[in-house]
Amino acid sequence: MTRILNIRSLIYVLFLNLFLSVRAEAAQEDISQKKLSYDLDISKKFISDKGGTPALLYWKDDFILSTPDETFWMKIRGNLHMDTKFYRENNHNPSTIDIRRARIDLQGGFYQYITFRLQAEFADSPHLRNGWVDYGYRDWLHLRAGQMKPPFSTSWWTLDNNVNFIERGAGTPVYPFFDRGFWLWGELLSKTVTYNLSAWTGAGMETDYAKGDIDDHKDFIWRLFLQPFKFKKGVLGEKLYLCAQGSYGQQSIPSSRFETKGYSAAIRDDKFWIWTANDNNAYVDINSRTRWGGEVHYIYGPASLSSEYLITAYDDIFVLTAKNGNFVMARDGEVASWSSWISYFITGEQKQVSNWGWRQPSPIHDFEPLNFKGPGAWELLLRYTYTRTDSNLFDTIPTGGREYNILKGSPEIHEYTIGINWTWNAMVRWQLNYVHIDSSDGILSGDKDSAKGQVWLKDEEMFALRMIFKL
Repeated sequence: MTRILNIRSLIYVLFLNLFLSVRAEAAQEDISQKKLSYDLDISKKFISDKGGTPALLYWKDDFILSTPDETFWMKIRGNLHMDTKFYRENNHNPSTIDIRRARIDLQGGFYQYITFRLQAEFADSPHLRNGWVDYGYRDWLHLRAGQMKPPFSTSWWTLDNNVNFIERGAGTPVYPFFDRGFWLWGELLSKTVTYNLSAWTGAGMETDYAKGDIDDHKDFIWRLFLQPFKFKKGVLGEKLYLCAQGSYGQQSIPSSRFETKGYSAAIRDDKFWIWTANDNNAYVDINSRTRWGGEVHYIYGPASLSSEYLITAYDDIFVLTAKNGNFVMARDGEVASWSSWISYFITGEQKQVSNWGWRQPSPIHDFEPLNFKGPGAWELLLRYTYTRTDSNLFDTIPTGGREYNILKGSPEIHEYTIGINWTWNAMVRWQLNYVHIDSSDGILSGDKDSAKGQVWLKDEEMFALRMIFKL
């Protein structure tokens, strides 16, 4: 009997402790709720006294600051790209570990029709990269102004976190790089057509010409991006995309961004050719620089196909021994780039493409590095790029005991790139590329200020690994 009473007493004590514990937790939760309610009341009163609107900070693949009605919002973004590159022994580029990009990016909107972007680059030489405001009066009428990428080439317009390969297929001057200007754009016919009309300095970024421009001439760029069978569900051409674009601009001298730095592409540290006229103490005058191009893109399930044909044409490049000096030569010439690639997600994901470039998908199943669970997204890629520059731009003219030419390097380049991309989640992606380049007359490898100096090579190879971390 005593044992039964002891057991009952023990059960009673345990039940009482459990009951008191639950009551204590409930009381603590009630206190926390009251404190939270009190804090919210204080915050609301403070905001009301200031005549302001409350804002929320939350996370959804980005840090987002927004009013409850999303009248005002801002995404706080950033990215870090870490590159490791290896070259074969005869190359004069050192094998490197380098921070390719380190950026802070603010994107936001006001009143449902104003959006903006401010992006600063901290790798290499810190500078403002994007700085623009977009006024979206209607879907079919936007006005954008500031410094940004001009609307030319889907590959060039693909955001850096979404690049398909470590480096793009072409380079400047085929791409117009960043510039300052005004841009009208809009979406028509149920968003099957996106048009772009714009005017730019034609000189490059503010860091290239801090005062704003080099002459009175401007570049005018147009672009049409089409998805003609967007609403033909189930048709093979449903995700067929076509694009046409062009630009025209007069200029007075070779710009530091588009001409004098030379041409580099899939192996960024090398030059296909360099602009040498100014190195010979010559004076160079250019009448105009024109770009045009056509594109075809196609997506079918996990497979993607892309092809771009882009041309930059120069009209009347005059070379003199000095300003107001003796005439040496006059040349017209073109730089043409045809770049095509295919990709396939072996894990089943699907890319997207639009007027604003390619977008990488999030994995169907994220890879969890701590538990080694989930495959992530695995993508295999293959690209071929052919670059041709008119041979007459490489002509050598002897005058006054010196030799003058406009370009030095290779009129023809063949580039082959094999890529593997592994996306862990929305924040982390790894890229591995093997690049092989064949040239007709040599590729300039190395840096003239480095210990190895520079050398001209017939062909070139590179292995590169990149980690993309998106904040």
